[in-house]
Amino acid sequence: MTNSCGHEWIVSITQQEEEPDLDQALLSAITELPDIEDFALYVNKHFGKDIPPLLLNPDSSLEPLESQEVNLILQKVAKNKIRISSAFGHYTSYIPTYYLGEVIGVLLVESEYELPERSIMLAVHVLNVYANQLALIHRSRLDPLTELLNRQTFDKKVIEIISGDTFITSTRSSSKQSHWFLALLDIDHFKRVNDNFGHVIGDEVILLVARLIKNSFRIDDFIFRYGGEEFAVLFQASDEHDARNMLNRVRCNVAEYPFPQVNNLTISSGFLALSEIDMVSVLVHKADLALYHSKNNGRNQVTAYTELEIEQEPDSVDDGIELF
Repeated sequence: MTNSCGHEWIVSITQQEEEPDLDQALLSAITELPDIEDFALYVNKHFGKDIPPLLLNPDSSLEPLESQEVNLILQKVAKNKIRISSAFGHYTSYIPTYYLGEVIGVLLVESEYELPERSIMLAVHVLNVYANQLALIHRSRLDPLTELLNRQTFDKKVIEIISGDTFITSTRSSSKQSHWFLALLDIDHFKRVNDNFGHVIGDEVILLVARLIKNSFRIDDFIFRYGGEEFAVLFQASDEHDARNMLNRVRCNVAEYPFPQVNNLTISSGFLALSEIDMVSVLVHKADLALYHSKNNGRNQVTAYTELEIEQEPDSVDDGIELF
C-alpha cells in the first residue's frame, strides 16, 4: 500500500503557506485515508473558544451541524478524546484536532462498521500536523504587540476581496446585501503620549485601542495594525451610512475609554467603499486622504472619501513625469 504511513500527506500539508491551500491539502489527505468515506471536518481557524468552528468541506454528504452542536461535540471529545457512537446500524466517529492541548476542531466520520484503529491513528496524525501548520500560518499573519493582522497580510486580503467575483456579499444578519469597505484609523496626538508618558505606556495605549477596535467589529471583519498608531479595517456594511455609523461607534468607544495615566484619547478615521477594482496603493491613498481630512478639521471624526472635493489637474498640465 503506497503512502501507508502518511508520509506524502504530511509533506504536502507542511509545504503549504496559505490557509486555502493548507485546507485543501488536509481534505485531500482525509479523502485518501483508508476506510474513511463520508466525513465532515470542522476547525476553529482563530484558535479562540468564543469563535464557532468552520466547516472545511461544505460539499460533505453529511448534514451540516449548527455551531452550538459542534461546540458541544468539541467539549465531549476534549474530555474523552476520540468518541465512537452507533445507532441504526451505523457508526459515527468523532476524532478531535488538538493544538497545545486544546481542541480546535473535530473530524466526524460515518461508516457502516467501526473504524479500524490504524485508520483513526492516521487521521489523528494528519490532523495534528495540520493544526501545527495552521498555527504557524496564523502567527505569521499577526502583529506581535496587538495580535491584530499585520501589514503584510493587509495587501493580500485587499487583493483577495477586490479580485473576487463581486464586492457584494450575502447578508449575515438580515435580508440586506452588504458591501466591503476599507477604513484607516489613527490615534490623535499619539506623539504626546510617548513624549509625556514613555513608550511603555504608548505601547499599552496601542494595545488597548486595538482591543476596542476589534471588539467593535464582527468576527468575519478584518482588523490590521497598519503601522505605528495607525490601524486598517476591512469590513462589511449595507451602505456608506451604515459604514459611517460603525466607525463612529468605534470612535465613541475610544473617546469614552479611561486609559491608564493618559485618561482620554481620540481617534480619527477615513473610509471608502471597495466598489471597483484598483491597485491597493490607490485604495489606501484614497482612505488616507479622507483620514487627513478628519485630522485637519478637528480630529475625533469620521470622513468618507466621497465627501472630499478632489481637484483634477487640467489635461494640458499632464505632459511630464509626475514625481511622488
